[in-house]
Amino acid sequence: MKKEKSGILPLTSYSNIAPYFILTTNPLTFRHAWNYIFTIINKFFMIQLLQKFHITKRKVIFVDTQLDEKIPFVQEKVHDYMQFTNYFVRPISMLISVHGFFKAYPVINKYLDFLALQYSSAAKIYKKCMTTTHRPRIKNNKLFRMIHFFDPHLCCVPSLHVAISSGVWAWFRNYFENTPEFPDKEFRLNEIRTLALKIAESVLFVKQHSVNCVPMSLYMLTAITPQNFFTTKDAISFFEDLFFDIPDEILSNSLKTEIKEHFHFIYEKSLLEHCYDENWQECILRWFEQLN
Repeated sequence: MKKEKSGILPLTSYSNIAPYFILTTNPLTFRHAWNYIFTIINKFFMIQLLQKFHITKRKVIFVDTQLDEKIPFVQEKVHDYMQFTNYFVRPISMLISVHGFFKAYPVINKYLDFLALQYSSAAKIYKKCMTTTHRPRIKNNKLFRMIHFFDPHLCCVPSLHVAISSGVWAWFRNYFENTPEFPDKEFRLNEIRTLALKIAESVLFVKQHSVNCVPMSLYMLTAITPQNFFTTKDAISFFEDLFFDIPDEILSNSLKTEIKEHFHFIYEKSLLEHCYDENWQECILRWFEQLN
């Protein structure tokens, strides 16, 4: 593995395979790893498959808008979209490399529990109402064929691509703040954030999610985590940093502004309504009723 000029290994140099074997077989991480895997299966894939094969008959709502029609379909962004799993797996290899397994495993267990929380929280919405968007049919791209074959595309709001990507950044920010001995923290956190933004952008360009999915996902992240974990300020900053490297010929500055204003409105409206609700899901479910 080559080092960058700075001497710091990029996150992409860490294994995206080893954690599966290490965590699922070691008794110190076994329970947390398998809990996370079964949470994904039961509260994401099975929910969709049962609906796809008409075993369940939940309401399904389209959540894309006229604003989504203005966002071009950009096939190349599928590579950023497909980095999602590697994005949250490689930091586990990084933690093991930096700390050694026996010092890292308690941290990894907490990290896995945090990821599982995202899936189980999102499933509270999916089980009550399923959401989808209009996807273009792509026949000449094997990645899109794979996505469309394996993904029934019924769990758009909240988007786990967006919630987990931004959540991983917030999780490591918190971890680094409490781990002064961790090397190159600023570089690593910037790297994680840059990747999170690319993944969040990609969900719109490959038409897997809508402009409504992004702010609802960050709203969920704010609502289900401790008070200072992912704040309103964090969400606003995340919105503002999106599309920074997207050329004007793909998205004009005026369209970028329009999209971000929509993000701000949906996120802040949801957060305000949450102040008057018993649980965080109520404002999302009310919004579904308006779309129906």
